[in-house]
Amino acid sequence: MATTSNTAASLADTVWTEVIQADVLQELRPAMTSREFIRFATPGPSNVASFPIWGDAGAGASFTDAAEVTSTELSDTQVSATAAEVGFRVDVTDLLKTIYPGDLISESARIAAAGVAEKWETDLSALMDDFTNITTAASTLSSIDLLAAVSALEQRDIPGPYVGYLDPKQTGELRADIATTTSSYAIGRDGEKVAPFGTSGFFGTYMGVPIFQTSLVVTTTSLVGGAVFASKQAIGCYELWGPRIETQRDASYRLLEIIATQCYGFCEIADTRGQTVKSAA
Repeated sequence: MATTSNTAASLADTVWTEVIQADVLQELRPAMTSREFIRFATPGPSNVASFPIWGDAGAGASFTDAAEVTSTELSDTQVSATAAEVGFRVDVTDLLKTIYPGDLISESARIAAAGVAEKWETDLSALMDDFTNITTAASTLSSIDLLAAVSALEQRDIPGPYVGYLDPKQTGELRADIATTTSSYAIGRDGEKVAPFGTSGFFGTYMGVPIFQTSLVVTTTSLVGGAVFASKQAIGCYELWGPRIETQRDASYRLLEIIATQCYGFCEIADTRGQTVKSAA
């Protein structure tokens, strides 16, 4: 006796063709690093802030008995940072919000905030290959190259603490170098270098130098240019306001505008207090 088999195709008009998950995996973005190594200017009634630096007045001199001590003329310089607005906007229509399976407003706000944060990190990372003094690896970055950059700062009498800011390719090469070296320093204190980094962009500490990494580090002429510099001395920022999220409804278009903004400007305060570290891209 013949039977009729009901299949999914038989009821195609009533069976769901797919189930979309409301929990959407977040997009991939470059790692954001830190604010702790930046020198911030105090906000005031201007979009420009200056960072003054004392000039080297030199060493004292020897004098004979009863001779007058001569006066020394002091000097200073300054570098300015100009704050400017950056922003990221997402529009969510009423219709899309209604039919979207998840919380589209929250996700859109998160994406807008991430867009502004990425712009901040992009502008910061652009300064890393601008230092006049450069340490260039023969090919891949080694621990010797990193320490050579640290030594260059020390030889210029730059006080610490120092900070490393590198591309993930550079930190990966550094990790491999530490893991394969025969030096006793490779084990124990630096064992955490074999662990993947998180979204904070903190790679680890090598010989007292905390290292951050992000793929936003600039690449020019087949060389990626990270840096080692003096914390809160080499790079300055004038920030009039930090990241903020605002919404505005546009009834004529039946949508909600989600806007993230920030107002800041970076500058290289003291070129001599940083050392660009280049290696093969």
